[in-house]
Amino acid sequence: MLELLAPAGDEKNFLSAINCGADAVYLGLGDFSARKAAKNFNGENLAYYVSYAHALNVKVYVALNTLIKSSETEKFFSELNTAYQAGVDAVILQDVFLGRYIKENFKNLGLHLSTQAGINNVDGAEFALENGFDRVILARETNLKDVARISEIIETEVFVQGALCSSFSGHCYMSSFIGGNSGNRGLCKQPCRQKYDIDTKTESGKYSLSLSDLCLIEHLNDLQKAGVSSIKIEGRMRSPEYVAAATKAYRNALDGKNYDLSEIERTFNRGNYTLGYIYGQDENILSDKTQSHIGEACGKVIRVNNGEIVADKKFNDGDAFKLLRSGYEVGNAVLVNGVLKYSGDVKVGDEIRITKDFKLAERLLNVEYKKKPVYISGEFKIGKKGKLCSDNVVVETEKILESAKSAPLSEESVTINLSKTDIYPFLPVIKELTVENVFIPKSELNALRSKLYKELFYGVLNRESKTLKKLDFTEKDNDPNYENIVICDKFKDIGLKNTAFVFSPSNYDNLNLAEIDKIKKNYDAVYLYVPSFLSDSDKPIIETALKFFDGVYSDGINGLKIAEQSGKKVIAGIGLNIFNEFDIGYIKNEITADAVISQELSKQEIDKLKNHNFVFTEGSIKVMELLYCPFRRNCGNCHRKDIIKMTDEKGYNFYLRRIKINGKCRFEVYNGYKLSIPKGKYNVYNFIGDSEIEYRGKTAGNYDRGIK
Repeated sequence: MLELLAPAGDEKNFLSAINCGADAVYLGLGDFSARKAAKNFNGENLAYYVSYAHALNVKVYVALNTLIKSSETEKFFSELNTAYQAGVDAVILQDVFLGRYIKENFKNLGLHLSTQAGINNVDGAEFALENGFDRVILARETNLKDVARISEIIETEVFVQGALCSSFSGHCYMSSFIGGNSGNRGLCKQPCRQKYDIDTKTESGKYSLSLSDLCLIEHLNDLQKAGVSSIKIEGRMRSPEYVAAATKAYRNALDGKNYDLSEIERTFNRGNYTLGYIYGQDENILSDKTQSHIGEACGKVIRVNNGEIVADKKFNDGDAFKLLRSGYEVGNAVLVNGVLKYSGDVKVGDEIRITKDFKLAERLLNVEYKKKPVYISGEFKIGKKGKLCSDNVVVETEKILESAKSAPLSEESVTINLSKTDIYPFLPVIKELTVENVFIPKSELNALRSKLYKELFYGVLNRESKTLKKLDFTEKDNDPNYENIVICDKFKDIGLKNTAFVFSPSNYDNLNLAEIDKIKKNYDAVYLYVPSFLSDSDKPIIETALKFFDGVYSDGINGLKIAEQSGKKVIAGIGLNIFNEFDIGYIKNEITADAVISQELSKQEIDKLKNHNFVFTEGSIKVMELLYCPFRRNCGNCHRKDIIKMTDEKGYNFYLRRIKINGKCRFEVYNGYKLSIPKGKYNVYNFIGDSEIEYRGKTAGNYDRGIK
């Protein structure tokens, strides 16, 4: 049976998820959650919420899924320890290189590899398994056939509802380079939801990179047949009523009952939903006319008059609406005292879509709280201590009970007292109760009840605090094989010695062998750029191409396994987000690879790492990777150009680079500013698209300011 996993951005969402039927919830803790803007949880209340969930047979997974700086490792392990002691079932991590070390130290703690790690094929799944992970949260771009193959190797978790990132997860740096707010650090400002003009694009909206929300509720049988372990609802930043509506609908769908998609649409609906990538790119994947919640279609405007509109349907006070014309938002409205007040350019015939259903929200949030039956026996006898028992838990009064002179204890008063379950989700059932003519102060009975419920609730975790030793990776911190790395899509001579060239072809299906020969004659070695995303059917293309190259430049986990299998040398590239001393130690010791430090680290942070690593110092900055076609797979619309200009509302240029592999196009987004920082001993130069990108100027990127 599929596990239903729901988001818990705060206490209200947590309760909505549990009361509406989630089998598990995932939540953030402290500073290392990929949704830092959510209220999240902390070390003081986590144990309570974990125990609350466990009392109702619901699992809890804690997201510690951001990239970790070396200066933060002590704090990270402290929060990991907090989660462990609180009794969580698993933690979610982005940094795959930390997995084995954590598993060795926290043997009975589940490890789930975040979707930010970009696992999308068998090689990635095997790498995760080898490094201590019990489950992989698959990249949203993974197709159903690959999902099935991966599910034979390791537990899989698949997103079925909620927001889709425009960029391949873990490889979006747009928010980071625009304003220092990194998506890899849980602070994405969602620049993909803004307006962009793309050269040659016609007959479409301005939100050129904004994707519709995912909805796979009608395809759960396919996921179950594919061997998926858990289906996941995205939405730690969403409202409690959305969490309730989505959880309730998917619970009913899994149980073979009727479900109401309308309830989800009214709580959050971007783009009228899409199937995403599970069956290949869905035709409705883009939401380029509107980029936010459009609710459910519920009527038409039949009259407009002095700031008020009349609809062809009746609604409730407090309901809110968006008004659309040909899919574009033209206004908003709210019902106040029976009158639809509006703002915007509204006309007769415009579509009315309800975005806040007051009565529905009330109904969704007022569901009955789930309770755990607890069977209680009690004994209150003269000359003995008062006693309550339940499920192997026994609590007693401090004093021996005496005969009552007045106001004796009664079975009714004990039963009423036990019915007060305070903060615990218990439904007390009196199994056996013996009450003699004894007196007990009400305060003592209250204390006895509280002690029983507290011990039943928290139980005994038997998880001791961990003190982790600091790892030392100095032994194999060797000099790299080269002094410089040049990345480009065509031959470029920059006049540097002891340099490796990384060839990033525009078309992997039809390599320019003459170009490769020219590179070989002018450089010490030539590596093939292996993209971060590879379906299992893409892999043979890479393996065939590799015979012309000396090594692999691995932009994702897949490339590491391909290099190992082919016996090729490997460079661990920028896309692997090498962020701290643990990552470097793993690359040096376990893979014996040259490492390129993350482009999100500042000079100070780079300097604190050992110097025997490459730093990206000059050239084209790739800020996103798109696995969908922003031209809706209309090839004439992009004119099959390799470099296409894209302009935001402020007039800043970005550039789409089209590449082809296995007969399919994908796109990379490059910044309109060229990186330029001081050169060190080991430098990376990225000159992809250099001859066609019209740079607005130069930038130091994150080198000077760093990221939050």
